[in-house]
Amino acid sequence: MSLKVLDLERAWLRWQFRTSARTRFRVYRKLEGMLRMNEALSRCLDRLYMNASEMGKYPKRPAAAALREWFLADRQGLPLAESVIGWIPSSELYMIRAGEESGTLAKALASIQAMGAKARQMREAVMYAVAYPTFMIILLGFVLWIFGVQLIQNMRKTAPPQVVDAMGSVPAVSDFISEWGLWCVAGVVVFLLIITATLPTWRGTWRIRLDRFPPWSWYRILQGSGFLLGIAALLGAQVPLKRALEILESNATPWLKERLSAARQQVLRGRNLGEALRSTGYDFPDPGVAVDLEILSERADVGSVIEEITEDWIRDQIDLLRAQAAIARNVGLVLVGGTIAWTMQSVFNVVTVVARGGAGGAGGF
Repeated sequence: MSLKVLDLERAWLRWQFRTSARTRFRVYRKLEGMLRMNEALSRCLDRLYMNASEMGKYPKRPAAAALREWFLADRQGLPLAESVIGWIPSSELYMIRAGEESGTLAKALASIQAMGAKARQMREAVMYAVAYPTFMIILLGFVLWIFGVQLIQNMRKTAPPQVVDAMGSVPAVSDFISEWGLWCVAGVVVFLLIITATLPTWRGTWRIRLDRFPPWSWYRILQGSGFLLGIAALLGAQVPLKRALEILESNATPWLKERLSAARQQVLRGRNLGEALRSTGYDFPDPGVAVDLEILSERADVGSVIEEITEDWIRDQIDLLRAQAAIARNVGLVLVGGTIAWTMQSVFNVVTVVARGGAGGAGGF
């Protein structure tokens, strides 16, 4: 097999392993248990490979391929954090690196699994908040297209002037949709793509202001929860605050790196975590969280304190996102219902004109 084919096969296996949280967490869970029993890492990886490949019969399974490569890298003296690059997401990579630095790799693997569960809850809440407005916009567009174009345009082809006048403003809307509808849809799609593409990269004063409103606030909430979970896990693994921020910053997007860099500079000036986050002026991850951290960051068990604050904040944000989704759903239902009622009123006016004989010679209509 050529080197190019082997590289493609390896890339495919890495992608499968990196995108399957269930497979990764199964490996983490087993590796954590073996490390807690004081087994050597090399021995753990070798045994897990034999288990994942069913004694070597299926070496091309993603988990088996990953474990085999990690085992061979460990035999060459490479740390696990370097071996797993490309096989796992960066949010898990920095936890493994921190666990190796502090000698608490098993605890780091446990923290990754806990972080994954909470992060999944936040992602589901954000998707829930995004899905309702998206669905309502699509439904409203569908209703306008069916009534405004398919129905009204066909009626106007054979309707006399009296009937068209009875339709009210619907024909004008129908003409607009026919001429500009696709352009409007394309504009909305492009606008959403631009927002999505710039969420992790756009920085500056205007971005700080927009971070208070959806969809930018949803991104801030999602990234903020990941930051709090990560910092709590790193501090719980006895990683110093400055080093923890450096680790998080090294794997961050430009938007997040801007905020973490500012916070790290404040920590270097002697401020605790809460003071550092508040003084940056970015309102990240949330002004209320910064105040809570400012009060409680001096405690010796700061890692567990941040974890408690994070859990409370995540619950509050999930409730907020669900409330926003409910508002969007209700507003969308009102808009869709109002559009249908408005269109049906026009149809009713047409029927009334025809019934009263106002259509004149519209026998064909």
